[in-house]
Amino acid sequence: MKKMQGDAPLVVVGTGVAGLMTALLTAQTRPVVLVTKTALQETNTSLAQGGIAAVWRGDDSPALHMEDTIKTGGGINDLQAVELLCHSGPEAIRTLVKLGVDFDKAENGDYRLALEGAHSLPRILHSGGDATGLEIQRALSHAALSHPKIELREYTALTRILTDREGICGVELLDRQKKFTILETSQLVLATGGAGRVFRYTANRPAATGEPMMLAYQAGGELMDLEFFQFHPTALCLEGQPNHLISEAVRGEGAKLVDRNGVAFMAHYHPSLDLAPRDVVSRAIRTEAAKNGQVFLDARKLKAEPVDQRFPNIFQTCMSCGIDPRKDLIPVTPVAHYMMGGLGTDLWGRTSVPGLYGVGEVTRTGVHGASRLASNSLLEGAVFGMQVAQAVGRDLTQPPEAWNRPWPSPIPSFTPAKAPQPLTQDQFRDLMWTKAGLVRDQAGLSELIARLESALGPCPSPLDQAAFELYHMMLYGRLLAQSALMRTESRGSHFRADYPQKDPRQSRSITHSPFHPPRFV
Repeated sequence: MKKMQGDAPLVVVGTGVAGLMTALLTAQTRPVVLVTKTALQETNTSLAQGGIAAVWRGDDSPALHMEDTIKTGGGINDLQAVELLCHSGPEAIRTLVKLGVDFDKAENGDYRLALEGAHSLPRILHSGGDATGLEIQRALSHAALSHPKIELREYTALTRILTDREGICGVELLDRQKKFTILETSQLVLATGGAGRVFRYTANRPAATGEPMMLAYQAGGELMDLEFFQFHPTALCLEGQPNHLISEAVRGEGAKLVDRNGVAFMAHYHPSLDLAPRDVVSRAIRTEAAKNGQVFLDARKLKAEPVDQRFPNIFQTCMSCGIDPRKDLIPVTPVAHYMMGGLGTDLWGRTSVPGLYGVGEVTRTGVHGASRLASNSLLEGAVFGMQVAQAVGRDLTQPPEAWNRPWPSPIPSFTPAKAPQPLTQDQFRDLMWTKAGLVRDQAGLSELIARLESALGPCPSPLDQAAFELYHMMLYGRLLAQSALMRTESRGSHFRADYPQKDPRQSRSITHSPFHPPRFV
């Protein structure tokens, strides 16, 4: 039986909404060491604009929220996970408010609720108009910094997950002084977010490189649904400028996607027009751009408030780039945004490795299926952060039956057959964008897999952070491409040009384990 060390601190890696919620709730009863590769607030959570979805108004219901989530998810969502997410939404909002989060309210004191793509009605709580993630990050970071039982280690990278015959026994960390530390623990929570940086175009933070997930895989964790990577339809598209996200909530307030002549085009692609699911809108933009050149977002006439009042941060970002959204069309493009697959967990965040938990985007809980419903990401981090905080406490006294077995020793890393042919990070990200991006096919995926396998050599030292990250990004890209090649259908965010239809026989997940070949489960 896996023995948990109740006197050892819980180690939480990642400081977005998922990691901070887990840490703050756990710290009510025991010490927590909170680790982040960069600064506390440099997370993808802090970049989230639109808001957090939750059932709040009287004519809404968890059943309706579930229906929207499953419809968007392409029919392979885990129904228990979706039920938990949608029923726990109001509790998660109340917990966030108790921790200091301030959501926007109307004059009558009710929360203002926005509409986003594929939602049946407005249920998106927001803050500062378009600064919801920043407000959640601010409040939870402040609470963590002032908590006596939370020890924060910034600019500290996870470089190895240590296991013994019973599971997790510690972590290896590397701080900014290039000093390695071994921290003993029997319970480790990964809340490290996604891996958007594997693609050429993304709005993710530079730290979103995914190596903690691959370290978990090398330690014996199962990865699932890697082929499902969501591309956000609308990011700023200007030469020499970062791909700043233009929230889906802008379209929820009435903005339209138009071609270079100002003609709206989404009626040709989906009955929900500009509020169709993200994968549909992203591919529509790609198609229109190929036919007619640059695609634009027209936000000059919104339903209620002008764009500068409703979306002040987006407005200022555009103005700083020479675009006045009150008068000008905003050039947009799809970008890599959110990883639906990841480390497989149960409803309590437990992975296949005894003592290892996951929460947030790094995981595959099954709530998102093949495509994530807008604004369910912050909700997932909050809800499953509450779940994991309960589980790590309960498992100290009663480890789950699934972990009642000897755990194998860590496996070796990928070993190439011959001398590697290196790729630069830019070359790798370009390959991922062109071969495993919005539209895929057998030839491109096969070429990508072969090129990545030829580029992979021995794992570099973590002291060379860029090389260490790139190595694990390529490992992840190889597994993603293998999954995409196996799934000979189009479903949600995964679109195969050579298999454009959904195949009911493939209404299952693909799992990767270090102990068996990838397979449908």
